[in-house]
Amino acid sequence: MHFAEGRDVSTWERRHQQGEVPDRWPYGLDGLTKHFPTAKAREVGALAPTKLLRSLFLRRSGPVDGGSVQLSWEEDVALRMLQESPTGKVLTGVIWATDTDSSLSAKVKRFLIRRALRRAHLVWALSRPQVDVVSRWLGPGGPPVRYLRFGVDPDFWAEQQFPQRPMLFSAGGDRDRDPATLLKAIEIVRRTRPDIDVLVQSRTALTPPDGVKIVPYLTHSELRAAYGRASVVAIATRPNLHASGMTVSLEAMAVGRPVVITSTAGIDDYVAHGSTGFLVQPGDHEAMARHIIGLLDDHAAAATMGRRARERVEEHFTSARMSDDIAAFAMTVEDQ
Repeated sequence: MHFAEGRDVSTWERRHQQGEVPDRWPYGLDGLTKHFPTAKAREVGALAPTKLLRSLFLRRSGPVDGGSVQLSWEEDVALRMLQESPTGKVLTGVIWATDTDSSLSAKVKRFLIRRALRRAHLVWALSRPQVDVVSRWLGPGGPPVRYLRFGVDPDFWAEQQFPQRPMLFSAGGDRDRDPATLLKAIEIVRRTRPDIDVLVQSRTALTPPDGVKIVPYLTHSELRAAYGRASVVAIATRPNLHASGMTVSLEAMAVGRPVVITSTAGIDDYVAHGSTGFLVQPGDHEAMARHIIGLLDDHAAAATMGRRARERVEEHFTSARMSDDIAAFAMTVEDQ
């Protein structure tokens, strides 16, 4: 299993043993060792242009070294992985490749990634609507593209007692977050419920409404504590195909909290509208505020929704189950 240089899986394992991070490997991919006992985590470094160009023109190869399987979580790591380990069965996830960045550097990178991924034996996406888009992008002769349900560690993100004091929490800072819509919604919430605490983890430079605390970073342990204090978790994102916000959603749901999140492609597979949270249209800060206030005002309904959220994670969205699905993909590839 290949990770980007700097992930330092050995340190991650040590921190996991100390209870500081979820899962033994990032993304819970240590679950693959149940199916592949000799599986190893490996870091891949920066791209070397000469080796990259040579590896891009290699054809798909059969299994080597007793049927080796090369795995990466996302396409940028896959590009480096294929440069360093251009043989064996190759499986990888795709997250950002369907973005519409029109800069020259982004176009060049997408070109290189597409050439590399066409050498893969199977590609997965964490958003169901993204599957067809990636398949068309890779084109005829490209690898099969499958939907993979993302999962989180339900032991680290353990269910916590629902708080008596209402609190609103939001987290996340990927490039598809929409802090402007989030803060507009919070401003309405604060006008209606000035008594509640609001904590936002974000690197936004926007000025928050009065009474709102913004922090740029939280450790996993601090994040877990913040979910525990919250009665509602809100996430605003811009339109995207890779289900931005699903990680925070599932972590919050695992802790037993309802989620109010922007309804972008694929999010409805993770958050069930009206059951484990509410979905609102992109940019609709008024609808987001309305659902947040409704949950803050109805403690019993919010707690019930939180319990259903925890049950949904346990049944469908654990990192162990996700690793089982990846292993099944790999087995299918090995049988080809």
